[in-house]
Amino acid sequence: MKENLYYLFTAGLILGSGPCLSFCAPVLISYTIAQKASLRKSIASYAVFSLFKLLAYGLLGLVCAGITNLIATETLAAYSQIIYLVLGIFIVLIGATTLMPGYKRFGKLCALVNFGHVRNVGVLGFLVGLSPCLPLLGILNYIILIAQNPLQAIFLTLVFGLGTVFSPIILLIMFSGKFSDIFSKNDKIKFIFQVICGLILVAFGVKVIFSII
Repeated sequence: MKENLYYLFTAGLILGSGPCLSFCAPVLISYTIAQKASLRKSIASYAVFSLFKLLAYGLLGLVCAGITNLIATETLAAYSQIIYLVLGIFIVLIGATTLMPGYKRFGKLCALVNFGHVRNVGVLGFLVGLSPCLPLLGILNYIILIAQNPLQAIFLTLVFGLGTVFSPIILLIMFSGKFSDIFSKNDKIKFIFQVICGLILVAFGVKVIFSII
């Protein structure tokens, strides 16, 4: 059991420093800078993002434990396409609301997606956690093989998820918060970075959507 815990936590560290970093960093950093989040708020945002991602991992662990023989890699891959589509649309929408500070004038849809900074990063974390990449698909299938009961499956998945939290993205988030603090008093610079970050979010969301087509 100890060996499995060590393996899963280490796998989480590696995944969090590789695929997870390249996927999550552009979205989180762009969004926190666009929202002019301070250093403290940026760290809190990552904590909320990570918490909801862990909740999603726990849910996946429960699902794996409940339908072990039905959750082959092919099944998970098909399911992940739906989640990626929802995630991509959500990222595009928060990018659009970032580009349009007066988003309420553009209809109820934009107003609906703007839950507020903390809730938005929570939704992002949950959707990212429910969007299994290929390495995560392998981890989930491994957990299916070694878990003896549903609680153990959830626990093992959370151990892996905790490893992904300890990622270099923490330093990048702190840098983005400090960056926002430095330039928060210059309205022109704030506007420029808000537009740039909004465009990055829209482009990244579109990329996620087209990646499954």
